[in-house]
Amino acid sequence: MRQQRLFEFRMGERSPDTLVVAEANRDAATLLTEWRNWPGGALALVGPQGAGKTHLALAWAIEAGARQITPLAAPDDAAAVFAESGGRMLIDDADGARDEGMLWRLLDLARAKAGAVLLVGAQPPAIWPTELPDLRSRLAALPVARLGEPDQALMEVVLRRICREQFIQLSDDAARYLAERLPRTFAAAHRMAAALDADLVKGAKPVALAAARRALEKAQASWGGGDG
Repeated sequence: MRQQRLFEFRMGERSPDTLVVAEANRDAATLLTEWRNWPGGALALVGPQGAGKTHLALAWAIEAGARQITPLAAPDDAAAVFAESGGRMLIDDADGARDEGMLWRLLDLARAKAGAVLLVGAQPPAIWPTELPDLRSRLAALPVARLGEPDQALMEVVLRRICREQFIQLSDDAARYLAERLPRTFAAAHRMAAALDADLVKGAKPVALAAARRALEKAQASWGGGDG
């Protein structure tokens, strides 16, 4: 089925456009493929910074034919987009500054008209600061898809992707070595990429194992022996 294509488990792929599904995000990806069955017509996707929430949400939006709107959209504008998109909508950074009246209206429409509204944030919606009591109860009742910190396999892919964004290529041995030894957090992957960026001469030649080892030792010394 086409519905599941973007959520296929493809650990061997190295393309930055490939959505890699591993243990840390498999359950969340599965919930997104089942968007026609979301209770109340809405779902919250949450996880730590760098976990790939936006990547996963955009993959869902492409598959579902959803429209993305800003969390500061006016209620009437959001309702119009809801009607135009068949109720399939995406709001990223929904836990930040937002129009609460708009969000309440969208969730009300989603429940009444069997919509599929995906809200993305760092924390579960039950703890988002909210002024409107009715919205607070709606958010607390939302089903939640959670992205966890990466396992080793996902850590390797994430590290490669972050390094690529900084024009650093890792050899297979170097990527595996670092993924095995770094703390299993997205923050650690970003810090390691920054350390490589500061320590290495960037270019087309992949970073070899010896260079990765030296960079990690130097970085750990500056971190006090760990991720901090």
